[in-house]
Amino acid sequence: GVRIKARRLRGLLRGFKKMAHVGDVRQRGLMAGVELVRDKETKKRFAPALRIGHKVCMDAREYGLIIRPLGDTIVLMPPLSITEDELIKMTAIIGASIKRVLS
Repeated sequence: GVRIKARRLRGLLRGFKKMAHVGDVRQRGLMAGVELVRDKETKKRFAPALRIGHKVCMDAREYGLIIRPLGDTIVLMPPLSITEDELIKMTAIIGASIKRVLS
């Protein structure tokens, strides 16, 4: 059920914490937020005018994933009916989009 999917999502998001520009990953059930920061050590944020969260979401859209930011936090709220394969694909697209926008 949902608890199994939430655990799977937690595992998939664990690798995001190692990414250079991910300051934090927060999760409650199947809802999650991936916070993007300019400097991981100091948690210094990007200038709002850069719209980094928006750029990551627009990049992900090119690969078939519609997600939205709240500032520079990428918000994940997949439907409860999401499959494990879809969770894997969703997190892979987000990770690749973060790398493309911030590399």
